[in-house]
Amino acid sequence: MEKQELSINRSSVETPRSTSDKKTETKQQKRNFFFHILNNKVLIALILLCVFFSVTTEQFLRVDNILNIFLQSAIMGIVAIGMTYVIITAGIDLGVGSVVAVAGIIMAGMVSKGMPILLTILVGLLIGVASGAINGYFITKFNMAPFIVTLGMMAAARSITLVYSDAQTISVYGDPFLKFLRMGEVAGIPIMIIITVLMFILAHYILSNTVFGRHVYAVGSNKKAAELSGINVKRVEMMVYIIAGTMAGLGGLMMTARLGSGTPLAGTNLELMAIAAVVIGGTSLSGGRGTIFGTLIGVLLINVLNTGMNLLNISSHYQGLIMGGVIILAALIDSFSNKKSK
Repeated sequence: MEKQELSINRSSVETPRSTSDKKTETKQQKRNFFFHILNNKVLIALILLCVFFSVTTEQFLRVDNILNIFLQSAIMGIVAIGMTYVIITAGIDLGVGSVVAVAGIIMAGMVSKGMPILLTILVGLLIGVASGAINGYFITKFNMAPFIVTLGMMAAARSITLVYSDAQTISVYGDPFLKFLRMGEVAGIPIMIIITVLMFILAHYILSNTVFGRHVYAVGSNKKAAELSGINVKRVEMMVYIIAGTMAGLGGLMMTARLGSGTPLAGTNLELMAIAAVVIGGTSLSGGRGTIFGTLIGVLLINVLNTGMNLLNISSHYQGLIMGGVIILAALIDSFSNKKSK
């Protein structure tokens, strides 16, 4: 009886301790998250860049200019979300810009023919899903290099836009739903910005708080070890490419709405800007490391830099040089970080 009572007493003492430990652990995680934010070098760079342009230009802090930066970041941000998942698994997707174009122009064609808008949106998203599934199938089934597979998708999707539209722009400027996406606001905030923010929140939650998110990091860190631990690596890789394709399909809808038309040239170089934003945001090209928050900061930094250079009337000939330097610097930092971790 004494032993039994002793065990009961111990359990009664340990239970509150374990609960307290969990609360302490949760608080510590929150502290670590905010500490990470405060020590994020890219975030500091973004703040310093905003301060610089605020001092050197009068227009930078205007509300319309700030909203314009966020609107410019919306489509790139949506595409960069999918790219983050892919790059964390040590993959790459060069086809997303062309998928944005093909999804957008087919949706524009359907709208111009009077097709129901819900069906049109569904088709656009399914085009993105299909493109991602095709990429994932060839990469996982035949162990092909993601660079080659997605490069082929980039060429094929761009060709489809030219064939479908006969290299012509399809105007849908007057469509009510697309006009709502383009001009609609909630509490003064454009609908496109709201959609983008919600997608970032959802993507962050999945990557940080789900089993799938942990598997994504595990596959990127060490594919062989992930397989040995029981993770279905091929399924994870398939899913990240489908996510990237779906985000490109959504980007196509937003691009068509913003332009008021579908154009075969939409999304040109968008994949490169998305990759740049992801890498600048701290996601490692070697896989296994990265955050959605970092990608958001990377997207904003690129668009703040572009807007600021335009306000300062810096020649476009030099803008590419400056942006290229920023991207190379980010890649260099990533390389040094990987060497330190080893």
